[in-house]
Amino acid sequence: LQQRPAPRGGGMFPVDRFQIVKHKPEPANIERSMRYWDKAGTADGGAYTAGVLMHKLRDGRFCVSDVQRKQLSALDREKLIKKIAVNDGEDVLIGIEQEPGSGGKESAEGTIRMLAGWRAQADRPTGDKVIRAEPYAAQVENSNILLCRGEWVTEFLREHESFPNGKYKDQVDAASAAFTLLLNKSVTKCRELLI
Repeated sequence: LQQRPAPRGGGMFPVDRFQIVKHKPEPANIERSMRYWDKAGTADGGAYTAGVLMHKLRDGRFCVSDVQRKQLSALDREKLIKKIAVNDGEDVLIGIEQEPGSGGKESAEGTIRMLAGWRAQADRPTGDKVIRAEPYAAQVENSNILLCRGEWVTEFLREHESFPNGKYKDQVDAASAAFTLLLNKSVTKCRELLI
């Protein structure tokens, strides 16, 4: 593998199957949008906080138009999440990963309280990360995931290429969760879900 944690081109995610596009899809072509946050809380080290903005398109494909990926303290992370929610607008659904245990529940509740007025919900993922990513990986395999050109694309592809053996999994986790929740039509019916 030439000292790489995955075969060139990707294992679970064949990165050459992502389609890179120049612009975000026109609003008329978007069925619904979600920004999913996989939160971390250590500045300048450890895991990254990753916020993936994904759109379900009317033609059945999906488009990732922006990714925020930073190593931040818990306070700075919350400021970023609020700032990005304002930039994304109220039409974008927001998913917040809820880690197991009471600390994870409190963290998700705090973020949702801060996002009052937006359609935000906690997501309690269960099972192995690889199994959760399989439906999303199938869409990548079939070239149904578009990526809008941007500075974030290189690291996004690098992480996908090495998944699940790479050091970081935050962007893949956020993208696969956004994909799964966008398929769940009940998500769009709730104004704001509290835990």
